[in-house]
Amino acid sequence: MVKGAAWSVPVIAAAVAAPAAVASVDTLGLAFTASSTSLLSLRVLDGTSALTAQSLVTVPTILTFTNGPGAVTENALVTVSISRPTGINIPVGRARGFGVYSFNGTATTAAQRTIAYQSAPFIGQYGFPSTTWSNSVPVTVASNGTLNLPIVFGFAGTSTGVSVSLLASFPVTVTVVIGGRTMIANSNISVPIGAGIV
Repeated sequence: MVKGAAWSVPVIAAAVAAPAAVASVDTLGLAFTASSTSLLSLRVLDGTSALTAQSLVTVPTILTFTNGPGAVTENALVTVSISRPTGINIPVGRARGFGVYSFNGTATTAAQRTIAYQSAPFIGQYGFPSTTWSNSVPVTVASNGTLNLPIVFGFAGTSTGVSVSLLASFPVTVTVVIGGRTMIANSNISVPIGAGIV
């Protein structure tokens, strides 16, 4: 009888604790809450060089979790995808795109990132690249609190000197999987004509 009672206590405690954790994750919201527009100087991913824009570039800078009642302490799988700009056709040659240089103050690694150019027979890789970064990130948000995570972008890929004569808007999508929920936030990186960086 004593053994049976001892085993039943942890089972009951676990059954009570699980719904509280799920309920607190369900109160989370996710959005980009800040951006910067400036003559940016951005690092080339996995390199030592940096490029400075000749005209004003806009990038998102802060990703924010907003919480309701109930504290959240979970590991989240965070994926940041930067797509090719639409409406710009580069049939031959390559331009630079963007990738995540650091997230919440921690530099990303090449193993966490992917980069993919368009490809065709006899032409090879061309156009703008699309990139992703993915990593497990600890998320702790107080009850009715917020958590601001800074994100810094860098350059991905290479340029063969192609001329981009249109505003290039690179869609940025953040997907967060946390406590069984999938959350999405959207923004974009805006590069005007004449910036000289892509």
